[in-house]
Amino acid sequence: MLKGLKGNFANGINKIKWLSHLFAERLQIEIAVIKLLYQSEGKSKARDDLLRLIGERIIEMKKQSAQDFSGDKMVTDAINQIEQLDKDINTLKDKASEISSVAE
Repeated sequence: MLKGLKGNFANGINKIKWLSHLFAERLQIEIAVIKLLYQSEGKSKARDDLLRLIGERIIEMKKQSAQDFSGDKMVTDAINQIEQLDKDINTLKDKASEISSVAE
């Protein structure tokens, strides 16, 4: 009877260890996804700031009656940075999606 009790207790301990290991792995995956989404959100905010900067510059140029906005170095640099940020944001979201789908 004591052997049976000891065996059942050991079996229960093994199940608890397995479950805690499963939760630990899942928690690490979720933290990685959250970090990637946080980085993506930061890049989105930088993108919004650049868009606002472009808008302000275009308004300034319009007040000065300059019609060609594409020749302005500040505007073209900001557009190039926005394109790079868009690529980075998509990459981060794809990584987060990949990690999340693999974990399931």
